[in-house]
Amino acid sequence: MMRKDDAPFKALVDGILSTMMKGGEFEGLYKKWFQSPVPPKGINLNAPMSRELVDNLKEMSDRPAL
Repeated sequence: MMRKDDAPFKALVDGILSTMMKGGEFEGLYKKWFQSPVPPKGINLNAPMSRELVDNLKEMSDRPAL
């Protein structure tokens, strides 16, 4: 979440996320936290990306994945 009227901050966040999406880092972090055992108890949420999120990543979209 971020303030609606903070265009410079949104541009910064969009740029960072865009770089992460293009380079595969976003997907790697998603797998680390949502599809792998998480310390300290090794719990695996086993939550693959939804089709909508995958589509948003391909489109580089900032609209919500419903």
